[in-house]
Amino acid sequence: MAAAAKPAPPRRAPEGPPPLAVSLAPRTIVLFVAVSLGALLFLAAAYAVRDLLVQLVVAVVLALAAEPVVRAFERRGLGRGAAVGVSFGVLVLALVTFLYLLVKPLADETTRLVHDSPALLDQLTHGQGRLGFLERKFEVVERVQSAVSSGKLSAAAGPAWGVLNGAVHTGAAIVFVLFLTLFVQLGGRQWYESLVALVPESGRPRVRRTGTGIAAAVGGYVSGNLLISVIAGTVATVVLYAAGVPYPIALGLLVGILDLIPLVGATLGTVVVAAVALASEGALTAGIVVVALILYQQVENHVLQQLVYHRTVKLSPLAIAFSVAAGAELGGVVGALLGIPFAGAVKVVAAELIAWRRDRDAA
Repeated sequence: MAAAAKPAPPRRAPEGPPPLAVSLAPRTIVLFVAVSLGALLFLAAAYAVRDLLVQLVVAVVLALAAEPVVRAFERRGLGRGAAVGVSFGVLVLALVTFLYLLVKPLADETTRLVHDSPALLDQLTHGQGRLGFLERKFEVVERVQSAVSSGKLSAAAGPAWGVLNGAVHTGAAIVFVLFLTLFVQLGGRQWYESLVALVPESGRPRVRRTGTGIAAAVGGYVSGNLLISVIAGTVATVVLYAAGVPYPIALGLLVGILDLIPLVGATLGTVVVAAVALASEGALTAGIVVVALILYQQVENHVLQQLVYHRTVKLSPLAIAFSVAAGAELGGVVGALLGIPFAGAVKVVAAELIAWRRDRDAA
């Protein structure tokens, strides 16, 4: 009788690679904790001085925009300090001229208003004069008297004081930014060369090319924005002069300054001009002025901005609109102002990174 066959032994599953043993040295843990704490402290410090950092960024943008003027004076034989001083003096002279042309009419009108206020108040109370419709239709005199008796005007003094305090802080910030711009112009080139010296020799041409491209994008944006604002102020001055509105030059300068602010600047300028035209010349003249300025705004938004920014910053209309909207969402008015130059700088850096990845120079 044949012997029974022995059963085959069970197959063992193939053994995988042994588990990796991860060991962290105490030095690595300490270094990681130190770097993390340093990053948190840096972020906290940056958040604490965020207003100062924003002012520094604005000063750098203004310095880059003024660099072509400084180099033009340097080509005429002036030293760096003298060229910066002359360009800064020209800027201060322009600001003083603007303030004189704007503040003097405002002071004259305020003096006239204080002198004529009793007669104007009497006319308003009886529903007469140019502003008489306010009493006839809205009963503003009775409303003001009611607000005074109920104490609402006293309660509104707090917000009014806050607005005045904010205006003072804004003026101080503008002066501080101007001095920061002066210091950046004086020492910016040395700082830039020191940063370039930290890069290996083979990468310095690419870094220099990136810095030149960023400066060209920022300077192109500022010069383009100034050009558009000059056109807006000139158009407003011509329209106001033709309509017979008083102080057309001062109001035109105000429109040009406000036009520097994206999205809302042109609208604010139109509102101010319309109020002055309504108070001085009546509703018909104010309507003509508003219609003319709105027509110009359409031309500016759909033709001038796209043409100028596309040639100076070299961004598409979609990129321009998105950068302004994103900047306004993140940083308000200052963010809207810095949105386009930031997008232009990002484009330059991205082009150099892509060229570096492809091991060739950016176009």
